[in-house]
Amino acid sequence: MKAFTIIVTLLLGSFMGKAQDTVSYIKYAPCMFYIDLPAGMEMSKMNESSPDYCDYEVKLKDGYVIMELHSLLSTRYDLITLQEFYDAALKSDELDITYKMLASNYFVISGIDKKNGNIVYWKRVVGKFFISEMDIEYDKSRKTDIEPYIGNISKSFTGD
Repeated sequence: MKAFTIIVTLLLGSFMGKAQDTVSYIKYAPCMFYIDLPAGMEMSKMNESSPDYCDYEVKLKDGYVIMELHSLLSTRYDLITLQEFYDAALKSDELDITYKMLASNYFVISGIDKKNGNIVYWKRVVGKFFISEMDIEYDKSRKTDIEPYIGNISKSFTGD
């Protein structure tokens, strides 16, 4: 009986430990957007920022660029409303759209890039002064590297 109890305790302990394993996220606020990224992803500047804009890229541990993040002063755009941005994005011929969603201050569009077959996930947020966007693009072979995290990353991506 003692041996059975020990085995059950060990099995339950290892199962419970695995069930409680979680990915840690790091909060970033480099310019006019906010985002939480899994600890294994690295964010770096793509070029020098200015008071009007900033550009960052996110790489996986192996150096694969999985995401670009941009923020630009809203007065730099020709389009004014979120609806105009959304409608323009939907008219793109470059993407077979599989998902689209419009909210009060952001939209999300995802699908397959017609040129290279990559999976694309795009979120644009309209803030008070800046428009920020998150562009995720990856080869289908990379699905397990990013898809478990897209929901948390996207939910955390907000603007000014």
